[in-house]
Amino acid sequence: MPVDRSNLTGVALVLLAGILWGAMGTSVQYLFSSGAFETPLELVTLRQLCAGSLFVLVMSLVRPRAIWRLWTDRRMVIDAAVSGALLFGAHNAFFESIYYSNAGTGAILLVTVPLWCGLWSAIVNRSPVPRLEIACFLLAAAGVSLIVTDGDFSGLVFSPMAIVWGLVSSIMAAAYNIQSKRLVARAGVVPALAWGLVFGGVWASVFCNPLSISAEWTAASAGAFAFLVLFGTMFAFWSFLAGLRHVSPVVAGLLNSAEPLAGYFFSMLFLGDVLGFWQTAGIALVIANVALLAFRKN
Repeated sequence: MPVDRSNLTGVALVLLAGILWGAMGTSVQYLFSSGAFETPLELVTLRQLCAGSLFVLVMSLVRPRAIWRLWTDRRMVIDAAVSGALLFGAHNAFFESIYYSNAGTGAILLVTVPLWCGLWSAIVNRSPVPRLEIACFLLAAAGVSLIVTDGDFSGLVFSPMAIVWGLVSSIMAAAYNIQSKRLVARAGVVPALAWGLVFGGVWASVFCNPLSISAEWTAASAGAFAFLVLFGTMFAFWSFLAGLRHVSPVVAGLLNSAEPLAGYFFSMLFLGDVLGFWQTAGIALVIANVALLAFRKN
């Protein structure tokens, strides 16, 4: 069976982003548990401002015309502002859903991202969602549920606020997946990402003054934050948006089921967590989902 190389490239890039986001989750957990940041909003604000500013600074030195060309087109500036708002909203709502529940509940609610993307695609294209994508959604949802619960769902906290924030996060993440694809096609991956992060930081600053953030810095917390900015934000989002050039937002959302898998691997590696039987079964389901998407026909 012929393999679509463009599809494989997209799958690999989106998977890499998911792995980096999973590792980022471990650093975020450390930053909160160590008391480095008091609220999720503080961390989201500083993260997006630092990552966006650093991206723009580096690109201004390396490819100044490429990074600043976006400002010559009013439509692209508006798209970047919208992209930043969606990015900020998705991140902040996700952290709020965890605040009102726990990380496992937040991760399960975020699995609905490809569902919203698929519904949007079906409405716009006036065509049903492909059966393969429906099957992969079920595999991803079941796999992530088993990974974060190990088959024991009693630890999940589905409070009304957690559900509301979780659904807001998944809908805004789906909207970002769809909207950013157009901006990437017009402006390029790095300019779209850099200015999206900058605008996201600006939107966040409306609700949280960055000058009033009083983080508790140690060598360990500074290292965790640096990893969060460089790898968990800049490189991860670059990889994700580059992957969107080759796969649809629906497929990208399905592949993000690898994020909790990677997160659990890194929590075992650095935080001493132990893998259970049902978590192993969940990992197998997520891998099956990835394999179906990676080796499907064009």
